[in-house]
Amino acid sequence: MKKHFFLYFAIFPAVALLNMLFPAQLNQKLPYLHDIPTIALAVMMLVWGRTLHSRIIHAQTRRCLVTVSYFLFALFVIRIARWEYFQTEISDRLLWYLYYIPFIAVPLLSYHAALYLSPVKTRFQKVSLSAAWVLSILIAAGLLTNDLHGWLLQIVSGGKYSHGWLYYVLFAASVLLSIGVVAVLLRNCRLSQARRLGYVPVCMFTVPLLLLVLYNFIGGDPKVFGVKIFYMHEVYALCCIGIWEGCILIGLLPSNTGYRQLFVESHISAKLRDAGDAVWYTSVQVQRSADPADTVTQTKPISGGSITWTEDVHTIRRLREELEEANAAIEEENDLIEEENRIAAERTQYETQNRLYDRIAAHSRRQLAEIAESYADTDAFTSYLPKNLLLGTYIKRCANLMLLADANRQLSTDELMLAIRETLDALRLSGIDCMLQSGDAREYPSGLLVSVYDLTEALAESVYGRCSTFCASVAPDADTVLLLETDAPPSGAFRERLQTVGLRLTESGTDGGYQLRIGGVHRV
Repeated sequence: MKKHFFLYFAIFPAVALLNMLFPAQLNQKLPYLHDIPTIALAVMMLVWGRTLHSRIIHAQTRRCLVTVSYFLFALFVIRIARWEYFQTEISDRLLWYLYYIPFIAVPLLSYHAALYLSPVKTRFQKVSLSAAWVLSILIAAGLLTNDLHGWLLQIVSGGKYSHGWLYYVLFAASVLLSIGVVAVLLRNCRLSQARRLGYVPVCMFTVPLLLLVLYNFIGGDPKVFGVKIFYMHEVYALCCIGIWEGCILIGLLPSNTGYRQLFVESHISAKLRDAGDAVWYTSVQVQRSADPADTVTQTKPISGGSITWTEDVHTIRRLREELEEANAAIEEENDLIEEENRIAAERTQYETQNRLYDRIAAHSRRQLAEIAESYADTDAFTSYLPKNLLLGTYIKRCANLMLLADANRQLSTDELMLAIRETLDALRLSGIDCMLQSGDAREYPSGLLVSVYDLTEALAESVYGRCSTFCASVAPDADTVLLLETDAPPSGAFRERLQTVGLRLTESGTDGGYQLRIGGVHRV
């Protein structure tokens, strides 16, 4: 708590003592305003509420406690109005009843404020809050209808009165809710030091409570040598303020205290200025500022002035330079990785192509060897040219089909027709009559068409030099891929090869010719 906050509450005892020692003199000097202690207390309630507005962090708790200060202020205003300005019986009774409205509202709002600080409300807390509301409403209803039943106050002639049972219910409810405030705050507090100091708000609440018990026990304000020591209103206000100030003092209620010292001793380098640009507070760190070249000064307006602070960017600048170096290294590494990936992709492509070329070469190795062997006999080279042309055509067209098959899972029979057409063109150069027919184009698995073309070449080589006609029909119907016909029977080697292929074959031969039908599953 601040020193000036203690001074606020030191004013009232001094004025109260002055009023007790010289009441007549004050009444003569200040008519209608001689009850200075009551006025001072009313003002102090507003001052207390103003300090709560600037100290309490939690918004809902702050609103409840500020409202409590307004009710306490109203309590003393009602007291001044009753004794100084309104002297009729009706107004006196009405203001008398209004006394008890703050006694009902203050404990309820205080319990509300304590529950707002609870992160998770238990079922008991919810039920107790609902019960407090219901009880407060019932007590207020009984207060407003007291003239009908006298449960709160029993007024007799001569200004004398006695308390009814509802008064003691109100007193007990206020005490229980006040105890509940401290219990809820202690239960929700996570600071062990604040828990150990829990006796502070209890003591600050218990002392005024004992005075209230004394007030009710003797039936009025206690007097010493005919002078009233205290009134119930002051003690009640001190009881309420004592609870909350004790909680703030030990840290049960989070508050904005010690910020001036915290600002001065903080690690930030800042200055607080008023609207006239005069410096009010300066942190210690300002005296330890770094090189101006490594600092950035910023200013932002705040309520009542502005704040100017400097930020040491030396570390940020160093980290930025290190980050730039790291980014440059990463970019170089990324370039190397991209180049490695490109080379790896090219190598993979080349390896794939080499494997494909090796497979093509292995597939046509026999034809290549036969062509190479024909070159060895220069005398018979010319006679081998037609056969070499047939073999070379097969090598070229078969390689083309295998390249297409590597890139496509299915091929059209048009590709097969082009390959067979070129093979038949090579056969015509040897004096063989050839005929090619084609049905509707269909798509088959690429491997199937390569195997069909291999069989076509094998049959052509088998009957080469012995046949006079060679006919081919590509996709003549839906169940046939290729139909081959020739007027010479194939060799035994060709028939042995037919036993090893995995195609659906139908062959028929007569003395006048040979027919081979190659079937396959149609793929769309």
